[in-house]
Amino acid sequence: MLKKVVLASILVSSLFLSGCASLNPFPEEQMATIGEVPSTHEELMSLPKPVGAIPVSVYSFRDQTGQYKPSDMTSSFSTAVTQGATSILMQALDDSSWFVPVEREGLQNVLTERKIIRAGNDAYNKRNKGKPLDDIPALTSSKIILEGGIISYDSNIRTGGSGLGYYGISASEEYREDQISVYLRAVDVRSGRVLTSVNTTKKILSQEMRAGVFRFVSFKELLEAEIGFTSNEPMHICVQQAIEKSVVELVKKGLEKKIWLSADGAIAQQKAQQAAQQAAQIEHEKKLGSVVKVNPQAKASLNLASAVYFESDKSTLTDKAAQELSQHAKYLVNNPDKKVLLEGHADERGTQQYNLELGKDRAIAAAQQLHRSGVSKEQLAVTSKGEEQPVNADASYEDNRRVEIKAIK
Repeated sequence: MLKKVVLASILVSSLFLSGCASLNPFPEEQMATIGEVPSTHEELMSLPKPVGAIPVSVYSFRDQTGQYKPSDMTSSFSTAVTQGATSILMQALDDSSWFVPVEREGLQNVLTERKIIRAGNDAYNKRNKGKPLDDIPALTSSKIILEGGIISYDSNIRTGGSGLGYYGISASEEYREDQISVYLRAVDVRSGRVLTSVNTTKKILSQEMRAGVFRFVSFKELLEAEIGFTSNEPMHICVQQAIEKSVVELVKKGLEKKIWLSADGAIAQQKAQQAAQQAAQIEHEKKLGSVVKVNPQAKASLNLASAVYFESDKSTLTDKAAQELSQHAKYLVNNPDKKVLLEGHADERGTQQYNLELGKDRAIAAAQQLHRSGVSKEQLAVTSKGEEQPVNADASYEDNRRVEIKAIK
């Protein structure tokens, strides 16, 4: 009898030591909860604030590993990693506040719904010609395409364990370490150039613990008991961590390369650019032997628009802008000694280089319109400020999409 009590005591002690004594073999029903927030999410949310969110598109960010779940006993045709990486990336982009993700994976569904809306509008307009419905606006275009995917899943990178058995009582522990790798790159839509590329890895840990006893306590009495548990990191959480870390590193690497600017660094960057532009302008004027100065009073007495405005992401003149430029053209043709500086601007959405090019295209479009109306090239000068000089701190996107017309002497 004493021997049985000793064996039972040893068994209970081994269960406590193995960490299994508190396990409930019949888990209670659990209510649905909000998805688990991985540790990388805090770093994603603590990124510096951008000057403006950049529209980006993700056509496909998928599993490129071709790996199936490892199985020791049977064949498995389930994939090793989640197939919803695109959805995870889209949420990470939105949470970062640096990007405005636009729908591309389900683009066909969006186009179908827009056709249905247009068909409904057309039917309504045929019945009610007095108050027609306006057509739906154009889809938002993206400045950058994000590409890449989950490129590798390596299982059993490291395995091991430990165990102890004595007098028919045993306890053991085993572990396995896998790894996934994610690549993410940003591609400029206008040029197709890869702006930056990053890669991240995430270790996936699995653990199994067991304890048991197998002992004949007498000639015909066998004591046998076993208990254990396994712990595996959820695969989709590991993928989410790797993707969120990729987005964080993409933003940081873009800041280092000055592909985009944070709100804190924009002011310093603007001052440095203005100083460089002023120095370059002074040097240029010295070489020419004449000084070109903007005369703010020259147009004060003229009833002419000081700026013309453009549609989002376009450098094509609107009808209103063309009419306003025609008034400037008449004045300049009648006053061939007068000159104007056409200064192109853009709103803060998009990269700094992209907005600088867009401002230049708008200024050139205005200059070409004036030249077609009879203004000589010698009377025109163009420059671009990009996003660096908004109208004011509270200006809307529409107010900043402009070409300012300044008299020079």
